[in-house]
Amino acid sequence: MTGASEAWRDLMLATHLLDTALERQAQRDGGISHGHFKMLVLLSAAHDQTLGLKSLAESLRFSPSRISHAITALEGQGLVARRPVTGGRRAFEATLTRKGRLLVGTVLRGQRREIRDPLLDGLGGEGTAALGDLSARIIALLDRENPDVADR
Repeated sequence: MTGASEAWRDLMLATHLLDTALERQAQRDGGISHGHFKMLVLLSAAHDQTLGLKSLAESLRFSPSRISHAITALEGQGLVARRPVTGGRRAFEATLTRKGRLLVGTVLRGQRREIRDPLLDGLGGEGTAALGDLSARIIALLDRENPDVADR
């Protein structure tokens, strides 16, 4: 196998293992899929813990339909509240509820303890910096090559 082939295989395996660990941990600690959890994290970081659904879809590279279905599920669990945007035509925004904030805190604590801290500690300072640099480059390359990566 060539160096490029090995690097690609390792990247695919690493992302798969990380996704699997994050999914398992989010399900166990929060009873929520990691995909839905990512939406809650974005809301928790937003001003007033509120984002327009279009902005949320663009941030995650999800289709508007996928975001709408996910927000409906999260709303049903009492984790977000959806409301029309003032003055907007058919535009909606989602706000993280108190229950949603509590769930984000619980799941993030578990992620730090079980996944993030052991992984980054194992990489060390230089490895963590290199991971950050490579991740930023991968994101930029994927965004440039696929400006419309939303799943449809």
